[in-house]
Amino acid sequence: RSPIRNAASWRLRSLAATLLVLCALALCRVGPALAEPVELTVGVERIDYPPYGSFRHGDYEGYARDLLDSFAIENGYTIVYVPLPVKRLYQDFLETRVLDLKFPDSPDWHPGRRKGLDITYSAPACSFTDGILVKPEKLGKGMGAIKTLGILAGFKPWLLDPPIAPKSIKISENASISGLLGKGLRGRVDGVYANVEAARHLLSAMDRPDQLVLDPDLPHTTGFYRLSTIKHPRIMREFDRFLKTRSALVDSLKQKHGLDR
Repeated sequence: RSPIRNAASWRLRSLAATLLVLCALALCRVGPALAEPVELTVGVERIDYPPYGSFRHGDYEGYARDLLDSFAIENGYTIVYVPLPVKRLYQDFLETRVLDLKFPDSPDWHPGRRKGLDITYSAPACSFTDGILVKPEKLGKGMGAIKTLGILAGFKPWLLDPPIAPKSIKISENASISGLLGKGLRGRVDGVYANVEAARHLLSAMDRPDQLVLDPDLPHTTGFYRLSTIKHPRIMREFDRFLKTRSALVDSLKQKHGLDR
């Protein structure tokens, strides 16, 4: 055999072996990244709940949209927002588990339905205050004046502090917070259990600012809205890192939506 041909054959075999090693290394590096989906479904509440999140004209908007979109862009994800009625949202997230993520969420909401589930929650994305809004002339009259309490369908007022006994008042549900506030303005309910900031925004949009106000002497609660997942705990770690390293951006989004108070 020709020594030149043997040398060329050896070089080809060496090159092929090198390419195989490089391909194997590339697959090892890409493999873990492919474990998480590029497209994420986020279950959100199909209610008008400014400034946190609202589904209007076929699109989801608000602070949550801006925050999650910013996170997705920086981490290479595409987010599909799935707006659902509150009761259906819990079912699709906790039971059928067809959703990747849920926002907003809290471990304090419907704890019985969460029992035994391995749910991962993010660090706080923003704070909230829920309480009972009344007409200004009814401020300070206590729970004895609340015979009928208006709430959003799927929401529970039993987390208020001090707690309300379920059988002590009549509950009137409504599918939208705007309709709920309308009941309060017309006197069809004695109080409205709602997120204070959302109520303030909607009352201003209705040109009825301060006609329903939080009674600080009535039961109320404060807490944090979080992102949650059952399927992808690693994404929660990425989101927590985003909240920490991009805190200036997060603060600017809160300011943009009036959540910096």
